[in-house]
Amino acid sequence: MIRAFFFFLFVFTASALFAQNCTAYVLVDPFDTKTGMGIDNLTAENFSAKIDGLSLPIVSATQRFNNRLLVLIEVRGNTDPKQMEPTIQGIVGRAPAGRPIAFGVFSEEAFISEEFSDDHKRRSAAIHELVTKAAQLPGKDSALFDSLHQAIAAFGPHQPGDTILLVTEGKDYTSKRSPTDLTKEFAASGTRLLVVIEPNPNPANRDFAQHSRESDRALKLLTSSTGGAYKEQSYGRILEFAWAGYILGIQIPNTLNNPKEWKLELKNTNGRTNKHSFLYFPWKLRPCSGTAMAVR
Repeated sequence: MIRAFFFFLFVFTASALFAQNCTAYVLVDPFDTKTGMGIDNLTAENFSAKIDGLSLPIVSATQRFNNRLLVLIEVRGNTDPKQMEPTIQGIVGRAPAGRPIAFGVFSEEAFISEEFSDDHKRRSAAIHELVTKAAQLPGKDSALFDSLHQAIAAFGPHQPGDTILLVTEGKDYTSKRSPTDLTKEFAASGTRLLVVIEPNPNPANRDFAQHSRESDRALKLLTSSTGGAYKEQSYGRILEFAWAGYILGIQIPNTLNNPKEWKLELKNTNGRTNKHSFLYFPWKLRPCSGTAMAVR
């Protein structure tokens, strides 16, 4: 009778603990530090996750997925947005068909296309319409962080792997939102940020007078915190990065209400930490989302 009681207690406790867990999905990208190449053909058993020192079960590792990408490009000074259409169309040309992509341009304000399209013709039409509207953009100054805020909102409900590719000079002059504000927004939304820096060949004198907010270091930290990458004038490779990696399914306590710092490692076949690997992953693990991932 006593044994039966303890068996019932064990089953009840295990069921209760299981009911207290949910599955969060997060995009990570592992690299071999010796070769500089991404690591393929990994399974859930190759990853080890912890939060507050407690192990988190990893229930899936999906390498074939189809995430959404928003390409956001800065319009500088007196640049006519229509002159940028070939550049944006060139980025589209590097993107494979079947990938849902939206586009945006910004200076003091931002214009972002209304949908994520996976068709080349619809993408091209959306870009043409976008640059026509962008000719109405006021001013010469960049509201970088406000535009990133608008870009995050354009995704609507979060889906695993949501990514923003930002092409910018890397400075902010007029935003009401700070890098700290955006760090919180990216962590809460689960969105990843990739950055391509295009230095301005004619920097304004007002930069020296500190009329602008130098945001280079802040932008690098923001990018890293999302699990993203920061490059200079490297469209092709960073566009590949937008669809690389794994979507991990991680069981976390459903009592996790806010994004929280966590630890993720890659294991060898012998169960030891892979010392020759580097993982791009968000610094904070967000609570569970009911949105399912898209598999390609």
